[in-house]
Amino acid sequence: MEEEYSRFLDAFTKMKKEVDRIFSETVSKLPRGMISWGLYEPPYDLEDAGNEYILRIDVPGFRKEEIKIRVTEDSVEVKAEYSKEKKEEDSRRNYVVKQRVYEGFHKVVNLPSKIKPNEAKAVLTNGVLEIHLPKSETSREVEIQIES
Repeated sequence: MEEEYSRFLDAFTKMKKEVDRIFSETVSKLPRGMISWGLYEPPYDLEDAGNEYILRIDVPGFRKEEIKIRVTEDSVEVKAEYSKEKKEEDSRRNYVVKQRVYEGFHKVVNLPSKIKPNEAKAVLTNGVLEIHLPKSETSREVEIQIES
């Protein structure tokens, strides 16, 4: 029974990765304005650097004040929102045009093992958000020798 469940989870995980890949490829080809429709999902890399995970997410055009990051023991949630209002006045006519622009995304990345959320650090450089996530001692993989 446990083996069947494991095979099901493996198949489901492969299917999810394939759907994510197809969706990501399609969305990356959309015009920038489509982001405001909520269709944008930023590409990311998750690196296992031994004692920590390093999560890199492309967030072009967003300032650090517009990005919120929440970290738990097993996931990272990144939310970014950008909005501005543009006014155009026409002195010849009696109206004002307001154009509101909103862009944003919400991304949750599940981590392969537990981390120490209180020690996480983030840096934004040239449109790339880099989050360092120190692994929890209990989640680190170690090799042990067999005693005789």
